Amino acid sequence: MLKYFLLSMRPKQWVKNVFIFAPMIFSLHMFQAEYIWRSLLAFMLFSLVTGTIYVFNDILDREKDRLHPLKRSRPIASGKLGIRPALWLAAGLLAGVLLLIARFNRDFFLIVAFYVVLNIFYSIFLKRVVIIDIMVIALGFVLRVMIGGAVNHILLYPWILISTFLLAIFLALIKRRQELLKIQGPPGETLTRTTLQNYNLGLLDQMISIATATTLISYIMYVLSPDVQMKFHSANLFYTVPFVIFGIFRYLFLAYAKGEGESPSDVIYTDLPFTLNIILWVCVFILLVTH
Repeated sequence: MLKYFLLSMRPKQWVKNVFIFAPMIFSLHMFQAEYIWRSLLAFMLFSLVTGTIYVFNDILDREKDRLHPLKRSRPIASGKLGIRPALWLAAGLLAGVLLLIARFNRDFFLIVAFYVVLNIFYSIFLKRVVIIDIMVIALGFVLRVMIGGAVNHILLYPWILISTFLLAIFLALIKRRQELLKIQGPPGETLTRTTLQNYNLGLLDQMISIATATTLISYIMYVLSPDVQMKFHSANLFYTVPFVIFGIFRYLFLAYAKGEGESPSDVIYTDLPFTLNIILWVCVFILLVTH
């Protein structure tokens, strides 16, 4: 049972929580043990929180998941994990983790409490509201960055939060587009996400174009911000812009030419050029601000 409960927590998706490390890395504290420890602890605790949210979501969506060719194999949808034990395990784990977070850092606890409430509303109602569903997903990534700032007492500049939000919007739109293509293409999948009926490819493509442009512009504004340049004692951060452009364009290529992009974590795990680009971007950024 514990094996299936862990699978329901979707550890593979926890890679999204690396956004927690962003404030530590881009404030140049990534070589200080206390910052690394606090970020790692926040990552582990928040991953457990997101894992329980996945379990609750699978319980609510079990009937629809049984109609999906891939989701039907999930432990709860397939019946390998019972609803009652899954609910009790998730509730108990969430309560315990929230208690630990409250003892660790008050601001961290407040952000996580808001994240939990937001996702409860998302699972029950908001995921069926067009556009709002995408914005809620994007807000989740902003909250991850805020957690990284809160546990390490790091001031976050507005442009980095805006860039994170717009990047998450971009990824969510690509995800919706790929889901919509699957239910429209032969032989077609059963519509298991009701909000998809409110979207069409033309609308999504237009929104993806806007998200692409605004994400790039917001990142450029971030690296050109006088406050950021003063903080990092470098006016050369614009050299990292090509890596951001390549990353976004590579993701568009994978989505439009290869039919991928429904799962950002899968792209990170499977596309070597995309993953190497992220690593190089971080390395170049660190190199520029440490010399």
